[in-house]
Amino acid sequence: MNILEKVREIVQSFADISAVCNDIHVDFTDDTAENYGLSPTGDIVLRRYVNGDEKRQHTFILYAVWQSLSDYDRMANSGVLLQLQYYLENYSGNRDLTGGELTKLTCANGMLFEIPEDNFNAAVRYQLQITANYNIYKEI
Repeated sequence: MNILEKVREIVQSFADISAVCNDIHVDFTDDTAENYGLSPTGDIVLRRYVNGDEKRQHTFILYAVWQSLSDYDRMANSGVLLQLQYYLENYSGNRDLTGGELTKLTCANGMLFEIPEDNFNAAVRYQLQITANYNIYKEI
């Protein structure tokens, strides 16, 4: 399992997402409510060791489309993003990757991202930026 598949699996395991969504799209989010998309935005090498091992960082943006008819809805939406952030940053499940391991997940900028121009009462798009730090080990 690579870092993209692992982060997608972890996000999908969050109870408030898995209860309403069977699958999280990659690089795509539908405009209907209760829809999620995970978009990878880049991968960098933080450190390369003499033996070939690498410490890497991959960034993602999770887009979530939710209903926003009232302040109550928008407060609940922001609350789910906050709970997801806590869940990801404290994730203690399986961290194995093919040839490596996930070492840390951090989150930032959980916020309202897009409001449809034609109808404010329609579903709106939120975002949460996710950073995954991981190690890849050179096979000996």
